[in-house]
Amino acid sequence: MSRIRGIEVRVQKEVLQTRKYGLNEILKSKTEEPSDTKEDVEKQQISELLHKLPKLDKIFEVHRKIGEGTFSSVYLGSLRQHTALPASEKRWFAIKHLVPTAHPARIEHELRCLQDIGGRNNVIGVDLCLRHMDTIVFIMPYIPHKKFSEYVGDMDAGELRRYMRALLVALRHVHSFGVIHRDVKPSNFLYDRENGRYLLVDFGLAQRICPPEEGSKPPPPPAHCNNPKRPRDEQEDCMPSAKRMALDLSLGTKKNGNAVESAKLTPQSPKATFAPRINMPKENGAAGRCGCGGGAGCARCRCACAGAGAVCGWCAGRGAARAPRAGTQGFRPPEVLLKVPEQTTAVDMWACGVVLASALSARYPFFRAADDLAALAELADLLGTTRLRAAAEALGRRVVTSAQRRGVCLRRLCARLRRAHARAPHPAPAHAHAACEQCTLPPTQCLCRDETKKPEDFDSTLTIAGFPDSAFSLAARLLDPNPHTRISADEALRHPFLEEDD
Repeated sequence: MSRIRGIEVRVQKEVLQTRKYGLNEILKSKTEEPSDTKEDVEKQQISELLHKLPKLDKIFEVHRKIGEGTFSSVYLGSLRQHTALPASEKRWFAIKHLVPTAHPARIEHELRCLQDIGGRNNVIGVDLCLRHMDTIVFIMPYIPHKKFSEYVGDMDAGELRRYMRALLVALRHVHSFGVIHRDVKPSNFLYDRENGRYLLVDFGLAQRICPPEEGSKPPPPPAHCNNPKRPRDEQEDCMPSAKRMALDLSLGTKKNGNAVESAKLTPQSPKATFAPRINMPKENGAAGRCGCGGGAGCARCRCACAGAGAVCGWCAGRGAARAPRAGTQGFRPPEVLLKVPEQTTAVDMWACGVVLASALSARYPFFRAADDLAALAELADLLGTTRLRAAAEALGRRVVTSAQRRGVCLRRLCARLRRAHARAPHPAPAHAHAACEQCTLPPTQCLCRDETKKPEDFDSTLTIAGFPDSAFSLAARLLDPNPHTRISADEALRHPFLEEDD
């Protein structure tokens, strides 16, 4: 009530001022008031941070803000004892201030990832952590870097090879700990072009997975992925939210004597309640509606609205799909867009493919969709509806489109975007001036993919837009819509494009 009364008093005051002085004079006085600049706001934020955390002010000198995200702000700092030294001799640090509303378990998980994984193989580490009440900062190494958009069009084949090799080395190291980074993008992979240094940063959305290997007992995971075991029924009835699953907030342990028994941190799917199977007349001796003979194990046999333009009561009563969806729009793979609960490190590999496609095409961001449905439509245009549907079916999902898309040849697309006068990626047809049967465009403008050639195949003697054909082959393997067949970081490092000498 006090807030409402304050609003009423303020409105009445403005009405009286309007009657006395006139509306034009009031608007003029408001526009003439000096507004705070961006530098003033940053200085105010720095002073508030130093006031809340006095220890930080005693050790470090905070200069300016160099980054800002949803969960944190990053500042550039140096040691106070090095104040008299020139800038070239100072040791610089990135001071990451986490928002006070962040969950304590999430902050602890990120800190443990930096401690256990970081400090080697192009992965950032942590030098110090300071905390006072709800104010927490991470002190990490800093390297000078530029925005990806400033040099994405200037990278040649050798520089791109070194860049992707460094990124995949970092991801191979992260994945060896059973961790998904979940937010791989150029702004989280710092690149110092002058000194050739790389750093993979920001583990705020990292997710721990510890899948068992087939035919062998899995080793106990590191301490920071332990989780108190619950009965299966309790796990299904008390499902956390999708955001909580993506951040992996379970950090407890269960002790059994002197040993510590760890639980697998695989995302669990919500408990599903299946309606009785709808008995349909048998056709050609096959059971069920779709004639698959699968019985109750087939979703099409259980549901009467499969493939129809309506939703039956059984499907309408199903709970909403819950799955990890963390990450930046434009870098989310099909399994994230389709809300598949069981997600693996292949999520990061898809993001690597998007980064590589951006560098090959000199376009960043490569995907510009505003929501998940628009993102799926972009994937259908690039990959083709047939490949996208097959990948969705392998993941237990169904994608229905109103039109068929053949897909785009990434080689031709990048050559068109870069406007390169390189040799055509595919041999010219017999009739050079004949239009394409699919898009009805002339061969010089056609972007349709050649169905007779697999996207991952390449010609070692071919160069497209200044890049070897093997680079496009690697991009095709990384942008595989099926996560089960998508290439891993270790396999990508053995790809011919990355094995070539610079």
